[in-house]
Amino acid sequence: MHLILATLFLTIFASLATAQTPSGTESTSTERNGTELNCRIEPHVTVNVSSAAEGLISEVLVDKNHRVQQGDVLARLEAGLEAATAELRKVQAELESDVDAQQLAFDFSQRALTRVTNLYEKKAASFAELDKAKTEHALAAQQLQQANDRKRQAALEHNRALADLQRRTIRSPIDGIVVDRYKQPGEHIDYEPVLQLAQLDPLRVEVFAPASLYGLIKEGMKATVTPELAIAKKSYLAEVVLVDQVIDAPSNTFGIRLSFPNPDYQLPSGLKCRVRFSGIKSPDHLLSGGF
Repeated sequence: MHLILATLFLTIFASLATAQTPSGTESTSTERNGTELNCRIEPHVTVNVSSAAEGLISEVLVDKNHRVQQGDVLARLEAGLEAATAELRKVQAELESDVDAQQLAFDFSQRALTRVTNLYEKKAASFAELDKAKTEHALAAQQLQQANDRKRQAALEHNRALADLQRRTIRSPIDGIVVDRYKQPGEHIDYEPVLQLAQLDPLRVEVFAPASLYGLIKEGMKATVTPELAIAKKSYLAEVVLVDQVIDAPSNTFGIRLSFPNPDYQLPSGLKCRVRFSGIKSPDHLLSGGF
C-alpha cells in the first residue's frame, strides 16, 4: 500500500511540474513574464508607382526584387517632343540680344536728355525739345524693362518645359525593393501603376489585441517580436507606434502597430509572428485572432 501511494504521489508531482514548465520557446497568451499575441510582419509602406503624365513607355529600368533608392529612375515615357521644347525654351531664355539692344537705346536716350537739359538751362534749347528728350528717355526705360520681363518669362517657360519633361521620368519615392512590374516598354499608360515598391526597413508589425488589454499597451512601449520562420532564429525588439482608438465590436479587439529596423533586408515581410509585451497580463487570458 505504501508503495502504491508513493508511486501515485510521484506521478502527480511529475504532472504538475510538466504543466508549469514551458514546452518550448513559444509561450501561451499569458505567461509570468508578459502577454504574447499573434501578429503579422508587413512592409513599412507599399507604393504603386505611376506616372504624372500619360503616354507611351520607352523603357523600364528595374524588375522584380531589384533594390532601389529614393530618387532612382525606374522608368521613362516617350518624351521626344518635350525634350525638344525644353531645348527651345532654354535657347530663348539665354538670348541677350533683345536686352542688349534696349539697353543701348536707353543709354542713348539718357545722354540725349542730359545734353538737352544742359542746353535748356543755358537757354539754348526750347521746352518742347526738353519735353521730347524726357519722353524718349521714359519710353526707352519702359522698353528696357519689357525686354527684361520677356527674358524672365523665357526663363520661366524653360522651367515649365523642364518640369513637363521630368513628369515623364518615373522615380522611386522610397528606399525599398520592387515587388511587382505591371508594364513593359511599348505599352501605353493612362496614370495606372507601372511598378509596386515595398519599404522593408523598418518593418511594420500588425497586431489585434483583445479589448481587455486596452489601456495597458501604449505608444512608445517596447515588445519582442518572434517570426514564425525556421531561418529566423532570433527575436527582434520593436516599438509600439500606433494604438487604435476604436475597438472593433464584432471581434472585441483593437489594432496595434509596432515597428522595428530591418537593415540589409535580413527579414522578409509577410511572415506570421508572435509578439510579447513584458509585464502585461490580459485579465481574461484571451489570445488574439485574425491571422
